[in-house]
Amino acid sequence: MPKVGGWTPVNRVRTPVTPGAARFEPGVTLKTGMKEASDVTALPNGRFLVVGDKRDWAVIVGSNGERHELDLPGLKKGKSQLEGVAFDAAKGHLFVSREEAREVLRYSWDGDENSKAKLDKKFEVDAGGPINKGIEGLAYISGDVSPTGTPQMLLAKEGKPRELSLVADSGKGKPLPIKLEKEVLAVCRDFSAATIDPKTGDLFISSDESATVAQVKLLRDGGKVVGRLVQSIPMRNEKGKPLERIEGLAFDPKGNLFVLTENDGELHQLSRQ
Repeated sequence: MPKVGGWTPVNRVRTPVTPGAARFEPGVTLKTGMKEASDVTALPNGRFLVVGDKRDWAVIVGSNGERHELDLPGLKKGKSQLEGVAFDAAKGHLFVSREEAREVLRYSWDGDENSKAKLDKKFEVDAGGPINKGIEGLAYISGDVSPTGTPQMLLAKEGKPRELSLVADSGKGKPLPIKLEKEVLAVCRDFSAATIDPKTGDLFISSDESATVAQVKLLRDGGKVVGRLVQSIPMRNEKGKPLERIEGLAFDPKGNLFVLTENDGELHQLSRQ
């Protein structure tokens, strides 16, 4: 089986090469300094913001490795439970999800490391099932690439069952479930992170258990949204072993994909080809 996206495949699921499949090669690695890192989102000017489930603050990481802390009001020190993060640069909204508390917090913040984040809204997200299998990943979808034509938050439920859904960025209304084709579920035994590709508008979602990143096209089908697999990219480290504890995904403006691993708090770049 040939190499896919610069990484040696881990599993035996064969994914046909389809038009629109992104191609990557391994690039640089950035240290975030975040203990038990749980998710990452892209910021303007090639920076990233990383959260951890034991910290009531986030880390802003520059492309040169420079780091700054951002306080996140409204979290209990040492028990933030943060598992997902997403940023809307147009409206200046930072979203974080608390898995066990089953809620999403929205902060007003302009993306500047010298500015303070202000908590302006909380909304409940009842994912059902075990509390440790709740909302594990967030992604913000702008209206110009959203399958609904309106801005949405994408919620990735880890498991029991694995689910993706869309909810208005205001938190109002009922979540719209995404009907995933069986090929997506075949390559992802769980869901650990999600992000939107700025080049194609496709969803990229990771599976910690499968050590895989899947590229998924979101399509409108009447009143439903369908998720169709474009490709799967199994992740291996430099020693050829499955990349462990994939917890976050984010794209920079050039379309390079960054994969966050929990134990070492590192961002692994996949340079777009």
